[in-house]
Amino acid sequence: MTVFDKGLITMEGCALLFVILAIPLMLRKVPRNVLYGYRTRKTLSDDAIWYDTNAHFGRGLFVASIISLAAVFVFSQTRFLSPGVFLPVSVVGLVAPAAIAGIATAIYIRRISAR
Repeated sequence: MTVFDKGLITMEGCALLFVILAIPLMLRKVPRNVLYGYRTRKTLSDDAIWYDTNAHFGRGLFVASIISLAAVFVFSQTRFLSPGVFLPVSVVGLVAPAAIAGIATAIYIRRISAR
């Protein structure tokens, strides 16, 4: 098994886990809690804000995870990156879209809080 195969399995597994975690958030199935969801003082203070924010974050995380799945698959199949560069680039391909979803959700919270 090559580093590309191992990296693909690991990164795709993480991205699929993110997809699985995003779905209940998107569907507004996760009540306020201290472990799971987009938790801030603002979201933990109000059910309406909690569900709106986590639905927004869930959609963003879902899309980000699909992008990550595609990116890591392309990185592993084209093999235009050396093995030493493939893994760090794959980690960035996994984390960056999820981080963008988190930042977009922080902006969303500010926008709905200003209403």
